[in-house]
Amino acid sequence: MEKPINHGEGNPEAAAEFNEAEKAFVNSQSGKRKIKEGAQVKPGEAAELERAEQEGKSHAKHDDSQTRQMKAGR
Repeated sequence: MEKPINHGEGNPEAAAEFNEAEKAFVNSQSGKRKIKEGAQVKPGEAAELERAEQEGKSHAKHDDSQTRQMKAGR
């Protein structure tokens, strides 16, 4: 009986399969529609998301959202 390979913290084959499935979804009509729709935030969650974003930003070294690289991705 063959002993299974221990990949430690991750499984490269499973990660590759997941990445390929993600790429296929993103490039599909359904994926493009979901991306265009954006996140569906429930009314009661908006304030909590804003608070969490501000909390995260308070720990950041600097705000790079206005850099050319970030603007190009929009």
